[in-house]
Amino acid sequence: PVLRKANNALLNALADCTEVNIYSPRDDVLKPGEQLRGAILILRGEVEVLRGTIIERKMQRFDRFAEESLFVTKICDFLVRSKTFAEVFLLPAVEFQHIIHSQCDNIHISYMKETALALAKSSVKANKLFGSAEDTTPSGGFKKHCHPYSSFRKFWDCVVFLCLTYYVIAIPLNAMRIFSQSEFRDVAVLLILGYIVDLFCAINAILKFNFFMYMEEGLVVFDRECIRRKFRTQHNVFLELF
Repeated sequence: PVLRKANNALLNALADCTEVNIYSPRDDVLKPGEQLRGAILILRGEVEVLRGTIIERKMQRFDRFAEESLFVTKICDFLVRSKTFAEVFLLPAVEFQHIIHSQCDNIHISYMKETALALAKSSVKANKLFGSAEDTTPSGGFKKHCHPYSSFRKFWDCVVFLCLTYYVIAIPLNAMRIFSQSEFRDVAVLLILGYIVDLFCAINAILKFNFFMYMEEGLVVFDRECIRRKFRTQHNVFLELF
């Protein structure tokens, strides 16, 4: 997007100064605290952006990182590490500035700067929610039922509500039976129903922890690491199992 209005002469000049680097799995592309030399583009392989041990972003073919460093001096806040063998293009900011000031007018330069800064604000959000530039929201097989607006999810939520309603009624009644020293075999149907509801709630916890997508700022989050992180922040795992 930054170079959308660039002519062939500008693109050829930028291509001449672009650096190509090959990384092995677990090689560090960028380290926290390191000054960004320019924008990077993933040509092949998979690269992860980490904050500590948390994966903030996954990048694959044609994904970009740090476009704003072409116009402003910036320190990297993340650890950028290759997950697989990766081929990465680096467009150095110094050479980029020399070339655009020699070939572009002020209006074009201002447009590119505004575009780069706007992309920097949205790139982490977009890649965190949607994965890489080649990814789309999964729509095949079981995954299509995990979409927050799917018919299956609506049906599942209704069943979860019925189960919670059952618990609200059954737990006090069972407590009363314990205090009255009654045996559960007197109501075998209720006992079996209770086990079925318990099994359903265990399956529900597994689905919410691994598969059920959710909405965030109008976008569908389907990355499994994000789903698990969301579950851990909203639920107490031990209480959920209990």
